[in-house]
Amino acid sequence: MALDPLESQYPHGPVELVVPFPPGGVTDIAARAVADFLTARWRSPVLVSHVPGDGGATGTLRVLRSRPDGLNMLMCATGQATQNPAIRRDNPYRWDEPTPVARVVVSPLVFVVSGSSPWTSLRELMIDVRREPEAFAYGTSGAGGIGAIAIGRLLNAAGIDPLRLRRVLMHGGAGMLEAVVRGKTHFAVQYLAEMKGLLDAGDLRPLAASGHERVSRIPDVMTGREAGFDAFDLTGWSGVAGPAGLPAWVSERWSEELKALTADAAFRSQMEALGGTAAYLGPVEFRTALAGEFATALRFAEMLGLRG
Repeated sequence: MALDPLESQYPHGPVELVVPFPPGGVTDIAARAVADFLTARWRSPVLVSHVPGDGGATGTLRVLRSRPDGLNMLMCATGQATQNPAIRRDNPYRWDEPTPVARVVVSPLVFVVSGSSPWTSLRELMIDVRREPEAFAYGTSGAGGIGAIAIGRLLNAAGIDPLRLRRVLMHGGAGMLEAVVRGKTHFAVQYLAEMKGLLDAGDLRPLAASGHERVSRIPDVMTGREAGFDAFDLTGWSGVAGPAGLPAWVSERWSEELKALTADAAFRSQMEALGGTAAYLGPVEFRTALAGEFATALRFAEMLGLRG
């Protein structure tokens, strides 16, 4: 069978890798590593573009509305990919609309309060929230985001109706964390990579990390299970997707290269320094994981009254 002429020449121009969030987060850092790796391998530029807005929807739609030729790709993440479609009835894209290419990194979430707050454990905080939930506020990135489900599940496990707390919509993870530092909200859930400087400075205090094992970058911080809340177990990820109708050969080309990237020692060390783990999934396995993740998020969003 003859090759598609574009296949033999790919990439036949600069590739735009869209990050649908502000700069500085783990998805952005992973995207830059992907872009540098592929630029060197292909000897053709792969350029990272930040297109934030609407909890990741603005950048996602930009890719979905582009030609499926492999020149416009998306660096996707948990909240934008599965949690927002589960929470928002009006989400402008379906969870299964992008073409999944490969997962490259998984990252635990960290539950934080202000460094000057009186709480030193998750259990202490939940006791106070249970006593007067209306007095507490937390931030989320857009109407949904990974934090909305993670916090909702945690509150529910603590016997607290999540809808009794005030949910404040923020612009990206940095805004959510800054709101906690400034006392505009009481706590947040976000990736370690986005809060390391604030933790080092003592502006934020970590109370728990998701995942089954402690995070090597913050070894003294208990897991959700150790803190007494098994429900705080949702972990995030970053990966690559393309527009609907992306040719199989484009997806396969990217997935092969990303598999090589996740085996690269320098990349693995870089992700571990951020508190993440290189964790490759190919197109089929990635899609299966997304389907399960969306189904779980939808179930909890409906159960907790978060779907709107």
